[in-house]
Amino acid sequence: MLSKKEKVKGKMEKGNRKTAAVLSFFLLTFSFLLSSCGGDPANAVPANAKMGRCPVCGMNVDSSDQWAAEIYYVDGTKIVFESLGDLLSFYTAPQDYKASEYQRDRANILRTTVKDYQTKQVIDARGARLVYKSKVEGPMGPEFLAFAGKEDADAFVAANGGEVVPFRDVSPAMAKDLRKK
Repeated sequence: MLSKKEKVKGKMEKGNRKTAAVLSFFLLTFSFLLSSCGGDPANAVPANAKMGRCPVCGMNVDSSDQWAAEIYYVDGTKIVFESLGDLLSFYTAPQDYKASEYQRDRANILRTTVKDYQTKQVIDARGARLVYKSKVEGPMGPEFLAFAGKEDADAFVAANGGEVVPFRDVSPAMAKDLRKK
């Protein structure tokens, strides 16, 4: 039979082991999060990844989402963005985000993808007709909308306002203008 003192000591040791286990779990989780943040500053993932973290808004993004946009690099990685507006914010001013020198060099970009606003088909963002400042918004507010064809973009602008802008003409100021809250 255990004495009262031995029982209390046993309970304390059991409690200390439990506390140590919980503390170890949190420390390991925190260390993992820190190490995973240190690898690639702009959240690049393998090109075939289905999920990514937008370096502009910080949201986890499913590549199949109708608003998702991506930049693919020649090294086999990509960055996933919540929207075309976030992609353009990053593309026009990568120095404002945690982009590596590699990611800042446009020569390393293999392709950029976005979904056509009407068809939801994946298209090359750099060749798309982008509608800027229409009255139609995306899930996070004002948004650039991409169209594969000039006629579709022009018809959309006639019905919803805005202007058609080539990808190459989007400035950092335009991209930031739509991100104001």
